[in-house]
Amino acid sequence: MMCNFLKTKKLLSLVLALAFGSTMCFPTIAASAKAESKTNESSKLRKSQNKNAGNTVREVPNTSQSNQVKPNNPAWSSKKQGAQYRAGELIVKFKEAANPKAAKFDEEAKKVLNDILSKDKITVSSIKNLGFTNAKLVKLNTNKTPEEVAKLLAKHSALIEYAEPNYIIYASDISPSWVPTDPYYQNLWGLRNVGQTIGGQTGIAGIDLNAQVAWDTTRGSSSVVVAVIDTGVDYNHPDLKNNMWVNTKEIAGNGKDDDGNGYIDDVRGWNFYWYNNNPYDDHGHGTHVAGTIAASTNSTGVIGVAPNVKIMPLKFLGSDGSGYTSDAVLAVDYARKMNVKISNNSWGGGGYSQALYDSIKNSGSLFVAAAGNSGINTDTSPHYPSSYNLSNILSVAAIDNRGSLGWFSNYGVNSVDVAAAGVNVYSTKPGSSYQYLSGTSMATPHVAGVAALVLSRNSSITPLSIKDTITKSVVKLSTLQYKIGTGGMVNAAAAIGAIPDDDIPGITLSGSTVSGSLNMYTDIDDVYNVSLVKGDVITITLSGAAGTDFDLYLYNKTATTVKTNAGILAYSEKVGTSTEKIIYSIQQDGTYFIDVYSFTGTGTYTLNFQKGLKAGSYEDNSGIIPNDGNWLKVNDVYSSGGSYTTGNSSGSILTLKFTGTGVQLTSLKNNKQGIIKITVDSSVYYVDLYSSTTYYKAAVFTKTGLTSGTHTLKIEWTGKPSRNARKATGGTMINIDKLTIY
Repeated sequence: MMCNFLKTKKLLSLVLALAFGSTMCFPTIAASAKAESKTNESSKLRKSQNKNAGNTVREVPNTSQSNQVKPNNPAWSSKKQGAQYRAGELIVKFKEAANPKAAKFDEEAKKVLNDILSKDKITVSSIKNLGFTNAKLVKLNTNKTPEEVAKLLAKHSALIEYAEPNYIIYASDISPSWVPTDPYYQNLWGLRNVGQTIGGQTGIAGIDLNAQVAWDTTRGSSSVVVAVIDTGVDYNHPDLKNNMWVNTKEIAGNGKDDDGNGYIDDVRGWNFYWYNNNPYDDHGHGTHVAGTIAASTNSTGVIGVAPNVKIMPLKFLGSDGSGYTSDAVLAVDYARKMNVKISNNSWGGGGYSQALYDSIKNSGSLFVAAAGNSGINTDTSPHYPSSYNLSNILSVAAIDNRGSLGWFSNYGVNSVDVAAAGVNVYSTKPGSSYQYLSGTSMATPHVAGVAALVLSRNSSITPLSIKDTITKSVVKLSTLQYKIGTGGMVNAAAAIGAIPDDDIPGITLSGSTVSGSLNMYTDIDDVYNVSLVKGDVITITLSGAAGTDFDLYLYNKTATTVKTNAGILAYSEKVGTSTEKIIYSIQQDGTYFIDVYSFTGTGTYTLNFQKGLKAGSYEDNSGIIPNDGNWLKVNDVYSSGGSYTTGNSSGSILTLKFTGTGVQLTSLKNNKQGIIKITVDSSVYYVDLYSSTTYYKAAVFTKTGLTSGTHTLKIEWTGKPSRNARKATGGTMINIDKLTIY
């Protein structure tokens, strides 16, 4: 639906329309782990010991639009066919080659425009640059319409690339319909449809995006951010507050632009409607959208498609659900500046805008857009921005719980890509509550959530590849053939399953925490790759569901498969548990591989990955010294931790990075030891480990007073004996017993 509301504010531009929907989500999502039979477990070798979606169209009954159950009190506001715009405003872009100063500088542009328009008694009152596009929002003093002024400027095409009205855009929404009395997950049919009745209509089992199966593999990564360009978000909502993006490079409340992105104190995102740093939702649409994408798994309310990802609220629509193109351009540009790869755009309805087109084209992101709620073929009657012919736009139609196109949903074989749940979608509402809504606005965040899951599985995947993965993995429905491009509804499980993770190279590890699942019969390995540099000390921990026995392995950069033990650098193989841990210091730059392996059992797991040696004591056998043949562990009950590690060759070198203000080396001193070279950052020290009498646990080197931060420690063999040793009997060995980081 398109609402015909206008607003007043200091800087206005183009108003956009939201697309609402209704369905209910309630989390109790924990895939049960089955304890498998261990009859032959005693004879099974651990890996360290052992060397050795189709094109079928699903037929579903066609629910004609006249027979579809419509929401109670639909309260549509039909948008007029003619595009509306803000009086007295234009968006203008100069050709840089013709006049580089006017293209770049606002005051020069104002002077040039005043010169051009003065003969028509039109003056420019103000100009505002619209970010990366270099288009400018121009405010005019005139009684002429923006279209009339644009025609005047069109006569100067050698100087001006385009001049267009500042179109009004709307939220594509429908009023709340039936509200359930019990917040059960079973009501969230868009994620899991078992044929339940929603809003008076009985669904067809399987008409959903297969979220529950997808969650067995991933629920998203905390490093993935989805920009919700909308009415804002209730960032205090109990189902959203833990999944809100925070700009860690900005210091809250100091009145400075700490990260240099052009916005002061933008800790939570930005409000382009009132141009301040509070993107709170005073309408409700953006909060509903955000909940569908990333409501938390907290046993309260609803769950999002990708409940572990973060939401970046960018508000440009006001309390009436309308906003302006110029603000939309700035919001898209903000997401670009912050390197966001996915944005949700449940709005539309303005005319064609070259400025918005350019902004989306150059955003470097997947722009997931609502197809609109006019029930029209957008191949012949375009709906913007979803109808822009851009490869990074993924246009979304709405379906009901029986797989039929929503009676309001726009469609188009060439202009609409995929479909998702958009009728009776239940999600978050400002003020700690929930509501049902319908519209392509509600379908769009389902798809944005799936895109976030795909990106969580592979952080190096490009926005265009995310789109390709989603469109190629849809479930084709008979009701959508010749209606939308793919003829199918989005399938989260198939989309993330399209990324191979059973062997090297696996999935690029993104973020510090990932979740997945293994099956000892059909899916025994999950492989992740991570780029590391010399000196990185990594800590990998694994926890698995009860009844499972999963093991953890780190493979070197030359490994080609995890099906054998060739290339294993470190491993953790505790018997009867999936609680495993590896600490390892990387001594060569390259891509390394982490393998989570089901020795026995089927169920879910959580993998945590951290880089950096932090304050604490680290024994030689903790994993900080690489097992590469240049070092030898010696068991000795008198040493710290019951062992020390010795080296006596040119390859006996250890480089590691630590975070702190100091470091101490504890070593053994005896008559076999020689000179050890220690480098802290760029400072070099030579330490004599020789002693005619044996000393255990000797603090042979201490460096304190370093600037708090990351430092590099290098310990290496010199091949030199002590000056205190006799020439014939002096040794050249070095050793590491323990490292302490302060």
